[in-house]
Amino acid sequence: MGMGQHFKTLSCAICFALLLPLGVGGGTAQAEEAAVSIRNPYYQQVEAPVVQPAWSLPVAKPKVVNNLEPVTAVAENGKVFMLQPNGKLAALKAASGAKLWEYGSQLAQRMVYNNGAIYGITTAGALYKVKEDNGSKVWSAALGYGAADSITVTGGTVYVTQGQKMAAVDAATGKVKWRIAEDPNNYYYGSKALEAEGVVVRNYAVSGAITVSLVAVYDKTTGTKLWEASRQQAPLAIKDGVLYSERELFMLDDDPVNRKIQIAAFNLRTGALKGERTYSWTDKAATDGVYHGGGSYSSAFLNGNDLYIHQGQRLALYDFRNYVSGAEPVKKWAQESYDQRNPLNLVHQDRIYFTDEHSHGLIAMKLANGQYTRFDQGENNTVQAAIFGKGVYVGQSDGLLHAYDLISSKPVFTVRTGSPEFAPLLKTGGMLLVQSGGKLHGIKLPASLK
Repeated sequence: MGMGQHFKTLSCAICFALLLPLGVGGGTAQAEEAAVSIRNPYYQQVEAPVVQPAWSLPVAKPKVVNNLEPVTAVAENGKVFMLQPNGKLAALKAASGAKLWEYGSQLAQRMVYNNGAIYGITTAGALYKVKEDNGSKVWSAALGYGAADSITVTGGTVYVTQGQKMAAVDAATGKVKWRIAEDPNNYYYGSKALEAEGVVVRNYAVSGAITVSLVAVYDKTTGTKLWEASRQQAPLAIKDGVLYSERELFMLDDDPVNRKIQIAAFNLRTGALKGERTYSWTDKAATDGVYHGGGSYSSAFLNGNDLYIHQGQRLALYDFRNYVSGAEPVKKWAQESYDQRNPLNLVHQDRIYFTDEHSHGLIAMKLANGQYTRFDQGENNTVQAAIFGKGVYVGQSDGLLHAYDLISSKPVFTVRTGSPEFAPLLKTGGMLLVQSGGKLHGIKLPASLK
């Protein structure tokens, strides 16, 4: 059954009103008729049962700074850890909303959960660690990163970034191992830290005649920069001492018809180029002679050993482990409306995902047969969407949140939040946590979506 069969379509014709003569005598009053009257014949309404939250509590409203998405709540192990409007951290039972403990004050909207603890930042820039079970402080480290844009915990180290700055902190003791800062006049928009095989990797945008991507590699123990490479995107993979990265070809190879993606293989410690792979194809649809790069036109991502390359009209799959120059893809799929969609570069439940440039909605493509399913056919545009397991959850600009079954695409339930504002959706156990309009709502999920 198609997605559209689960929606009610309200259709009508376009009506034209004529100005008719009033007639002679009598003087009877008549209502003025419109010169033109129209209605939208494609209005759609999702038909699903409306459910009420099990509980609702005030939560800090997200404050977006420099286009960075804040974090006001995380959920793990049947608990929700949220920032309250008063700037304190509170732990709740996800099932009931009952408060377990509170911690701190003047806490910033940046935190993560890892291995029984919550790590966060204060507005003054101190990194803190508190225990999950009782909220007691383990340690605090003064970093001066009050506007931190990421916290990552890997292998016993907490990495905190703020723009071009990065600090490494011992997760057990809170001791600052090292900190570095790149030149803010040349490096922009640093990514979160990625630790692998004894190094830490970040990507930046760097300025020059044009702004391009740069990959930088640091020693995990000392923070010393080992090497960097311009025109290289975030690592596709780091394996056996080799970093694989897609090369940025903008203004180097802008042929709109004869297309290619190049993947460089660098020695992880020295940055020496060990080799390069080239994947080529012909885009016969580029009849306007204009080069379109990135996204659905030309980008790659790796899922295990499967290398997916978006190639305009098609999505191609290659065997990453066994590279053969000039080899045809292992499998191909048609990319419908590729010029209007942005790939999310991930695989879940044997599906590839996109967002629509106009509705901002979520679109899934089955790898088994190339069939597309849209989850943006509700009453209004998508504000926030998430998939947990086989449940798809879509918050709309009218304040409605719809839940769908990913496999059947059928609507399961609707929640009326009363606000067009949505923050990232969360799930723990059998509870969906919805942040909307300064409220955190706990929604009990049906068995089919748990």
